Order: sequence, then structure tokens, then C-alpha cells
Amino acid sequence: MIRTSVKMVSLVVFAAATIGGCTVRMHSRPPSAAAPPPQPAPVAAQPAPQPPPPVYRSREVNPPPPAPPPAPPPARTTEAPPPQPPPPAHVPPGQLRREEVHQRNAERKAEHQADKAERQADKAERKDDKREEKADRKAEHMAEKADRKDDKKDQGRGRGKK
Repeated sequence: MIRTSVKMVSLVVFAAATIGGCTVRMHSRPPSAAAPPPQPAPVAAQPAPQPPPPVYRSREVNPPPPAPPPAPPPARTTEAPPPQPPPPAHVPPGQLRREEVHQRNAERKAEHQADKAERQADKAERKDDKREEKADRKAEHMAEKADRKDDKKDQGRGRGKK
């Protein structure tokens, strides 16, 4: 009888430790519950309104004062994005490392794409320059050809006897 009660107690302890003591939460809380509520952005102070201009009885005696300069537009305030909360403690370090590697790779890819675009722009510019030089050379050649043709006409060759 003692033996069965010892088995029962050990079984209950094992079950309680397995079920109650070793639970691991697999999902993190939603971001709205984890982050504190965002605080509203500070509002820029508005200048105090100016008093109304004095009333004049005669415009001839008292000319109206010059118009005040327009009030500057209110300062723009932008709300900074809330800082990202640290990752939950239960996230394995391998997952954090993987995310860091993905982020670095994305940055490297962006740099590579920017370099590639710059090289392509340089190549297109060189190509345009070559095309212009070729057009200039052709124009010069055609002008020289026309000059040679005019010189040939002036020499009078090939007309035969008159």
C-alpha cells in the first residue's frame, strides 16, 4: 500500500512539474500591449494676438499705421516613431542573429544597387559622348567631301573639247 501511494505521489509530482512548471509561451504579446501608449507631440506656442488698431477720426490728420508683417506659419512638429521594444526574453539567440544578418545583407544589397546604378549612369554618359563625337566626325567628313567635290568642279577636268 505504501508502495502504490509513493508511486501515485511521484506521478502527481512529475505531472505537475511537466505541465505547470515547464510551460513556455510561444507567442509574444501584441505590440499594442507591450509598448506604452504614445504621448502626443508638443504643440508649438502661438503668438499672442495683437491688440486692435486705434480708431482715427480723420485720415487727413492721422494716417493709418502701416500694416503689421504677416505672422510666421506655425512651427511644424513631427512625431518620432516610437522606439522598438527589446525582443522578448524567450526568443532564441539564433533568431536574433538571423535577423541581424538579414538586415546587414539588405543594407549591402542597397549599397550594391546604388553603386550599380551609378556605374550604369556613367556608362550611358560615356556612350552619349562617343555618339556625339561620332556625329561630329561624320559632319566634318561630309564637309570635307563637299569641299573636294567643289574643288574638282573648279579644276575643269572631264569636260572634254569645246
